[in-house]
Amino acid sequence: MNLKEELKKLKNKLSVFLAVKAIADHFASIRNISLDAKIDDYIKWNFENMVKGEYTNFDEHWVSIELRNFIEKMAVWYELRYPDYEINRLMPGSGQEGMKVSDVMFNSNSYINELLDENSDVRALDWDKFYNTSAFIKSLPWEERYRFQRARYRNLVYVDPNYILHAHLHLTSRGFVESAEGFDSYSNYKVTNKQLKGMHVKDVVKLLEENGITLPSDNELEATINNVEKWIKQKEGLLDAVMYRIIERGGNCIGPRRGFLFAKEFERNIDIPVMYAIDRSDPGLRLFINEYIKAGGSKDLMCYVGYFSRTNKMKKLDTISIQDLILTQSNDAATFYTPEETELHQRMVNVLSSQVDQNEVKKEQVKILRLQRRLEKSKRNTK
Repeated sequence: MNLKEELKKLKNKLSVFLAVKAIADHFASIRNISLDAKIDDYIKWNFENMVKGEYTNFDEHWVSIELRNFIEKMAVWYELRYPDYEINRLMPGSGQEGMKVSDVMFNSNSYINELLDENSDVRALDWDKFYNTSAFIKSLPWEERYRFQRARYRNLVYVDPNYILHAHLHLTSRGFVESAEGFDSYSNYKVTNKQLKGMHVKDVVKLLEENGITLPSDNELEATINNVEKWIKQKEGLLDAVMYRIIERGGNCIGPRRGFLFAKEFERNIDIPVMYAIDRSDPGLRLFINEYIKAGGSKDLMCYVGYFSRTNKMKKLDTISIQDLILTQSNDAATFYTPEETELHQRMVNVLSSQVDQNEVKKEQVKILRLQRRLEKSKRNTK
């Protein structure tokens, strides 16, 4: 085979490789957008980091199923707390019903009506505050409630677990050193027991490294740090997964709005619900975007267009920035700007108008002063 044929063969292989890579990249980008895929990724991470090796093979299988069920359960709880019509009342979209969930639960509830009179204080309760996060978590069985426990550091950690009489730390649950023993001799007095008291265990590890002290690979200081960080990550990841499920379950209008409420309450990223909210047929889209901006959102955020209306889940979605959306999406068929934006514009006009008026007054005052000076000068000259 001559050189020309070899080059042609290599070129064909390269073309095939690039085509396969392009397809793989396309599928990867589509998967990164999918809310369901994000939940799958979290459950997989949880299995690899929190489950694998900690249970029997049979139990490992069920732990992941139970986690998925709990994500669904929490998403449903949030729907019960904020039904569709309540979301539309808080952030108008479409299909508004003339009802409030608090009235349904406390005023139109036959059980309450049979037990309490119409002037009872219970009728003034707000359902979303009544069915709050704390009450929901406390109502859960232990096998679900434990997921919300605060991460805790071990109270006793050894530098070398094989020599438990050597250097070790007594820690608070938040990781601060209550007392240290054995570090004077362990570090050849580069780091002292007294010096470590009150420090966080992360800073202890950093201080030892700065002094050239290498910790054993199985040291318990870094082990407890890693365990706490994994616990925090699994808890944060759980809340994100619930938010993804809330968005997906709610559909094009309600999903992003309910997800936005969840994000604000649980300190998640408010960008994510808005990224999936762009549906030009949504009559309340501009109002929702305004809520996002007021909550500190960015006009540079890039959003997916028509995520919920796509007929083919493998189709690539167009994107649009919040800034471009604001410039092109009208409030409704009659007005481009929302009532709030119109009011703000009017305030700005009023302020600018008052400034112009003040400037005109100042100009007239200057003219008068100039005339007075000229008259005074003219009088002096005539004398």
